[in-house]
Amino acid sequence: MKFSIITPVYNGEKYIAKTIESILSQKGDFEIEYIITDGASTDKTIQIIKSYVNLVNKGRYPLHCKKIMIRWFSEKDNGMYDAIEKGFAHSTGEVMAYINADDIYLPQAFATVAEIFVQYPDIEWVKGINTTSNETGEIITQGSCFLYRQNWLQKGIYGRNAYFVQQDSVFWKRSLWDKTHPHISSFRLAGDYALWITFAKHVPLWSFNKPVSIFRRHPGQLSSSMEAYRNEQEKIAPHNFLFEKRVVLFFSLRRFLKLAPKGTVTQALFFILFPSHKQQWYIDFAANGNPIKKKAVSYLV
Repeated sequence: MKFSIITPVYNGEKYIAKTIESILSQKGDFEIEYIITDGASTDKTIQIIKSYVNLVNKGRYPLHCKKIMIRWFSEKDNGMYDAIEKGFAHSTGEVMAYINADDIYLPQAFATVAEIFVQYPDIEWVKGINTTSNETGEIITQGSCFLYRQNWLQKGIYGRNAYFVQQDSVFWKRSLWDKTHPHISSFRLAGDYALWITFAKHVPLWSFNKPVSIFRRHPGQLSSSMEAYRNEQEKIAPHNFLFEKRVVLFFSLRRFLKLAPKGTVTQALFFILFPSHKQQWYIDFAANGNPIKKKAVSYLV
């Protein structure tokens, strides 16, 4: 199995070394194809990238998987998603993902994803647990294993009326990318939102109950531009106001009544508001570490 990982970056000298190391240090019986797409940085980003490329190409970086191939290019682009799409156009791996130049993958992230895809060939798209750190890398929020209903994803509910699909913990098969032919290069901020909707038109997203990544919060990052993000969302997914009102009502009532996410009252409330929904499945791990499919009791494992 080969992972194709893309990192878009522009003037990312402060954090990109940690991002690169989190990918190169992944351990397991797989290959890694790592492509860094730089938007013509003017700081020390390119020097940092070159230093790691030289180490890998000269065999001086410790190898923990079968093979690592690292490539990079630097040119003006039309934003992050243009850079990501260019990177994927040069990729060849069976498993695809992208991670920004201020986030990191946790150890065993790729090994866990590989194990799930081997164990369950029918699954084409997975999401692990995302944790959040502050600017210095201190953990500020421990992630949870959220579940994502396919029809809600298709309607654009997640990230607009319910919790987000955190991009840095998502992996998919190339077969899904080739099947859907996604085009995200025209977006500046909400390309991930458009991508999830596109994927969900074909297959469900399977959550798995293991941490795989850390999202770093810091001043000035694109994800803080929520008003502009919302404006792009409006162009991607039309509103279904009656359905969205029920979603907002559910989460508002849960917070107001201080209901536990996995509690029986929460489950009852959910199925009262959404009676046609079936119970959700996700990937858990047995005592021996093997991935197993399980039914969830709530929207949260």
